[in-house]
Amino acid sequence: MTAPLNGAPTVPGLVARLVDVDDRGIHADDGSYVSWRQHVQSGADLAAALRARLDPGRPPHVGVLLGNTPFFSAVLVAAAQAGLVVVGLNPTRRGAALRRDIEHADCQLVLADDLANGYGDGFVPAGMAVVDVTSAAWADELATFRGSPITFVDSAFDDLFMLIFTSGTSGEPKAVRCTHEKVAGPGVMLAERFGLGPADTCYLSMPLFHSNAIMAGWAPAVAAGASIALR
Repeated sequence: MTAPLNGAPTVPGLVARLVDVDDRGIHADDGSYVSWRQHVQSGADLAAALRARLDPGRPPHVGVLLGNTPFFSAVLVAAAQAGLVVVGLNPTRRGAALRRDIEHADCQLVLADDLANGYGDGFVPAGMAVVDVTSAAWADELATFRGSPITFVDSAFDDLFMLIFTSGTSGEPKAVRCTHEKVAGPGVMLAERFGLGPADTCYLSMPLFHSNAIMAGWAPAVAAGASIALR
């Protein structure tokens, strides 16, 4: 384990300990790798870009239609730095059902990486921005925020960090509030229970829009200061 936390753990508190880590990081299934230091900086750049797009008068809810990629993890890091709320959208939903989820969670915008395959007609709410994070336009926009300062919001353990949808087996999926306590707490507990540390690599195969992937995969890896292998 890395150095112990003082007080109740929060996601910013966990991520902040990785700012200077060069010998561990994120392994993607395409063979690419980025160190934690680089990843936290990417999160800062993304946080600045998203803040520039979001209406400060509304809840900072950012929908994600993303695969298990370093960019998804960077969105989580950005949320820790900027106080954003990540909304994990299920990419198997289509059309009106997906639009309902986006509206239900009060998303200001949606980040997506597989728009070419389509999500059915009418999935985008009126006036909603859907950003293709694989596009040249987004790359150019993000480039203007390269090297943004790395700062972390002073989050409380009961502040909202994510909205994660239920499976919908007994009706329409419901957006469940996941506070810092619900993410960072299990992360620290599981890392300690299994003796995870900087020498370990945590394999994440479950989709990151799923609660188990966040609470029992991503968060323990961050808490342990371990590397992550995404699938």
